[in-house]
Amino acid sequence: MDIGRRHRGQCRLDDRCSLTKLSLSNFMCIQWISILRTNGIFFIFFTLLSAGCLHAAEPIVVKENGGWCWFQGQRAIGSDGKVFFTSISGDDHGDWNAGDLVVTELNLSSGETTHFRLHSKLQRDDHAVAGLCLLADGRLLTVYGKHGNDHFQRSRITLRPGDISEWTREQRFDVGAGYTYSNVYRLPAENDRIFNFHRGRGFNPNCNVSDDGGASWNYGWRLMQRTSADLNDDPRYTGMDGRRPYVCYASDGRDEIHFIATDDHPRAYDNSLYHGYYKAGKLLASDGTVLATPTAAGEPLKPRDFTEVFAGAADRVAWASDIEVDALGNPYVAFSVQVDGAAVRTRRGAGGMDHRYYFGRWDGTRWRVHEMAYAGTKLYAGEDDYTGLVALDPQDPDYVVISTNADPVSGTPLVSRADGQRHWELFAGTTTDAGETWTWTAVTKDSTQDQLRPVIANGVPETRVILWTRGTLKSYTDYHLDIVALSSPR
Repeated sequence: MDIGRRHRGQCRLDDRCSLTKLSLSNFMCIQWISILRTNGIFFIFFTLLSAGCLHAAEPIVVKENGGWCWFQGQRAIGSDGKVFFTSISGDDHGDWNAGDLVVTELNLSSGETTHFRLHSKLQRDDHAVAGLCLLADGRLLTVYGKHGNDHFQRSRITLRPGDISEWTREQRFDVGAGYTYSNVYRLPAENDRIFNFHRGRGFNPNCNVSDDGGASWNYGWRLMQRTSADLNDDPRYTGMDGRRPYVCYASDGRDEIHFIATDDHPRAYDNSLYHGYYKAGKLLASDGTVLATPTAAGEPLKPRDFTEVFAGAADRVAWASDIEVDALGNPYVAFSVQVDGAAVRTRRGAGGMDHRYYFGRWDGTRWRVHEMAYAGTKLYAGEDDYTGLVALDPQDPDYVVISTNADPVSGTPLVSRADGQRHWELFAGTTTDAGETWTWTAVTKDSTQDQLRPVIANGVPETRVILWTRGTLKSYTDYHLDIVALSSPR
């Protein structure tokens, strides 16, 4: 059996010393060993974790039949030794039907999982996955909706903290337009007011608010606006689709909600990327300049009114991937850039064979932005800007996980020695210079399935829990995926 590394220093006769995890198999491990010598007698103490222990050599399937999009938040959050995440079934396999919306509880000590079906056959579409929010009393709020097919924001709340076995009945709130994406955040500094940012009125980002822990909702305001008039005579408009920004969100957990946004869908526009944040009833630029006081009847800002993080062009088309906020309250972001499509921008499906991942960090004065890695090709035909995605670590700005089908340093296609096919694999990246340079380590290698859309759970300070989808993704309505997890002590 394999014993983990000994901590620095020697174990002297009268000292307590420790060894890290002792692997018994891929699914069982000893997490901690202590040795104490007293009066000439050695006492050995250890903690044995049961089958399914996540500190294992290989990823573990924690939810059969599940997928997710990346414009919902939070998708995975931790509390009291557990991680909660949501997923939506892509087809009929395992114990699930296509379109089942499910929340999963993962116990980090035992590795056991518990599942609850929030809505049976909601929609076979990964855009319909839920956002999660931990309430002040420890209960869990989940907010979700279809991919624009009706006007309803749906929500449910657990009856008890740390227990997903019982929930309130589904509540519906009519947002007045087709509803898509749920990004739900609680701000303790505003008496625990909850904000749900979604795409709704005007096909643009809006928010609804709750002042009673998610029991009831009211319309708040439109975060930003883009219309067909914004595209008139604009040379960066491709003539396809358009008039909706794409936004990723994150909170500092106290009084701010940060976001990054593109001008539009990347097939419609040569996107730049912008950052702003909400605080105390104001919308602000990265440097804290107040830009607006949003109201339901007010004139919304444009994406370009916020702070530019990255300037787009026909051969530099950005799309948001992830955003987090560090311990000092400064945001850091990840995004993809399509670099090969300038000559074919007006032909849908003709580009998307060369993407790069970028990392940006606000240092308190300016944005420091660097290319990070080769992101490989588009995931499938028809969506030239879909990549495997980047996951930022909410507790560590110097750590990321990427999904790519190219070597992150050289761009060489990743062809698996297991089946001779090109696959998306996961790599962990670390930086010591705020993202200027990166060191990459393979998390998966020589796979027979694609490893896609990683997420690192928030609220787990002592353990890094990486979740991702594994399998086949043909489109956002056609996928055969499982959710897998890998965990390690920080």
